[in-house]
Amino acid sequence: MTSIKSMIIIPKIIIIGLAVSVMTAVMPLPMRADGQEIVVEAIHSDAFPLTGVDALAGQGIEIKTYNLDDAERLTANLAIGLPLNQEQAKAALERRFKEQGMEAVQEQFTQAFQGRIVGVQYEIDRYPAIVFDHGKAVVYGVTDLNRAVAIYRDWRRNNP
Repeated sequence: MTSIKSMIIIPKIIIIGLAVSVMTAVMPLPMRADGQEIVVEAIHSDAFPLTGVDALAGQGIEIKTYNLDDAERLTANLAIGLPLNQEQAKAALERRFKEQGMEAVQEQFTQAFQGRIVGVQYEIDRYPAIVFDHGKAVVYGVTDLNRAVAIYRDWRRNNP
């Protein structure tokens, strides 16, 4: 697991490494008290790729994934071919942004930095982190979403 720098650490429910059975992995997710399905949000990086995304999506579970490396990748791609002179580089970037359209550029930045924003919002202090129920429970250190959901289900069953 890796730390996310500049994140606030506040106590919350943290579930790590509970033993689960295969039977638990195929059971439907419990509903929240308001009847809404639980949303799964996964914060990861290229070093910690996720598995099981398609399997959960196939079960109708809403999954949002955030790759923390997307922000670095976007800024590196923007720097390609820029002149060394700061004023010329600024002008070149402005031309690129204008060609792409500002809405498209804003969308690229929003998507690229969303994982960091969500991490701060949920006070995530390391990753990979699988977040459930809008930050009420987090499974750290697991990249297999099926396993993370099974751990969460087991925890919910034992902590109603």
